[in-house]
Amino acid sequence: MRTLSGGTRQKVSAALAFYFNPDILILDEPTAGLDPLSSEILKEKIMQEKKKNKLILITSHILSDLDELTTHVMYLQEGRMIFMMDIETLRKETEEDKLGKAIAKVMRGGKKEALWINEVLLSQKNRP
Repeated sequence: MRTLSGGTRQKVSAALAFYFNPDILILDEPTAGLDPLSSEILKEKIMQEKKKNKLILITSHILSDLDELTTHVMYLQEGRMIFMMDIETLRKETEEDKLGKAIAKVMRGGKKEALWINEVLLSQKNRP
């Protein structure tokens, strides 16, 4: 693998992630280093897996790649979870359609009324 280009290594890593048909996929920056065609093919594969009701966790700085893939957002900053909510709630509360713009608004301190992670954890803790 060390002799492969970054994009080819990324393709091999993605192929291995899907190869064993896991119930949970964890993809770290899956489109980084990919050419546009490979990126679209990978996103199509992710959508196919999503239709099978698999849990797919994606970390990415390229938020535009996540617009069509995302159902929920967990926002991390400096190693801490800041909030977690479904994408439609985030879009509604920030009045932004694009995920990147919605996250930017949150980072600037825009209106955020969804359950924040401390509230989510507290409600889980207080369950019988």
